[in-house]
Amino acid sequence: MKKLRFIVLIIIGVSFIMTWNSCKKGPEDPFFSLYSRKHRVVGDWTVSVYTVDFKDSLRRVIDSLTIQGGCGEETDKTVDYYNYIMTFDKNGGYIENLKIRTENSIDITNNTVNCFDALTNDSVTTVTSKKWNFTGNIGDVKNKEQLVLFDPETLDSQIFDIIKCSEKQMKLQIIVQDPVTNIGTIRQYTLDKKN
Repeated sequence: MKKLRFIVLIIIGVSFIMTWNSCKKGPEDPFFSLYSRKHRVVGDWTVSVYTVDFKDSLRRVIDSLTIQGGCGEETDKTVDYYNYIMTFDKNGGYIENLKIRTENSIDITNNTVNCFDALTNDSVTTVTSKKWNFTGNIGDVKNKEQLVLFDPETLDSQIFDIIKCSEKQMKLQIIVQDPVTNIGTIRQYTLDKKN
């Protein structure tokens, strides 16, 4: 009788561990979560890291040129700063709010009373509305291992691999193929949940 009880406890323990492990879909997912994968995705997220081919792309130097100006040598620079807020709702709605702040600067090497540095800022905000869902068991991809963004107006879709999906942080990755050059770029997003 004690042997049977011991075997039943071992079977229950192994089943419990297998169930925990099946909750882990992405390579950096938590080992165990009390929340479903959908519950963890739903909410407002701020993109804290965005890289294209492993290079920071939340701050992009668009142009930097050192020239001989009216006051001597100067460096003219244009930098874009990207601020993404992504919202996933429980009914499959997705809204991306992107604010791009452009900073133009003129840095004069030898400042004088009549020749001084200049800095201007401008910003533009775009809001994109789409639908979102998980992919199902497709080939070697497990259920809910990928996230799909679909635009019902243009019929365009993007499929992201979910690298990590915890209650407070999510990491997504997509490979974007350029239709002209046929060169793929790896885009990675780290999202932090807003309180």
